[in-house]
Amino acid sequence: MVSRHLVPLIGREKWLTSQCTGPGTAGVRRTRCGLATEYFACLFKLGNVEYYVIWYSDDRDGLVREDGRVLTFPSLEELHTYAIQHELKLKPEETAGYDWDAIERWCNEPTATGIAVGPFLNAWNMVLDALPAHEGPSLFSHADGRNGDLYRRLFRANNLPAMTPSGAEYYPVWTRTEVDALAQVLRLGIVEVRHQLEGGMNGRGHR
Repeated sequence: MVSRHLVPLIGREKWLTSQCTGPGTAGVRRTRCGLATEYFACLFKLGNVEYYVIWYSDDRDGLVREDGRVLTFPSLEELHTYAIQHELKLKPEETAGYDWDAIERWCNEPTATGIAVGPFLNAWNMVLDALPAHEGPSLFSHADGRNGDLYRRLFRANNLPAMTPSGAEYYPVWTRTEVDALAQVLRLGIVEVRHQLEGGMNGRGHR
């Protein structure tokens, strides 16, 4: 995946940076750097099924939908065909992967040593982006709102070069309470992602 060395969109504030890339290993939420919407292919692994989706970055990031449903594709080739037909110019970066099954396994037996700060931050951000713009509050959105400090700590632990001076790296010691809280946020996030994908099952190939 392409590294996203950017300042995050944390809660309600947007921060600007000079770099503008797509979803990747750092997992931080990006801000819009230009006028044109940017589109990226992503691969979700959930329930031993692979779903290809299109993530976009604009004033509000999100997943491409039709009739309110997230579009899912059984292959990258079908995703590219759809993008061409609908004149969506995909960025050429490597497809970003989100292994929700692996995260769910950690949530079932959460340990501090098992915290993968990049993938977990990626996942948290993607769940936020998967929420429909006009949908009411969910259990995940409530958990997200209550855990801003935990999100910021997870973000800082990524030690992004654009934000971390040499010698100032941050390696948190996670408390049991934080580990359990992170597991709960991600567990609710997986439920939300599953709900959003089930809403898109009438899309391309996942019926």
